[in-house]
Amino acid sequence: MRYSSALRCSACEHRAILDEVVATRLVAESHEVLVLFDCPVGNGVHVRNPDFEKGPVS
Repeated sequence: MRYSSALRCSACEHRAILDEVVATRLVAESHEVLVLFDCPVGNGVHVRNPDFEKGPVS
């Protein structure tokens, strides 16, 4: 799965729609800079960088 070609979530600022295994791998590979969160409308999980995204999770 390529992050850049993942389906996007229209409810969450067009973030990539990921399954938990892929999201967990991205978090680990980022040395925990990224964090994962459940999509509030049920579209899998998303990742975000809290250092750059100060607002509430969508």
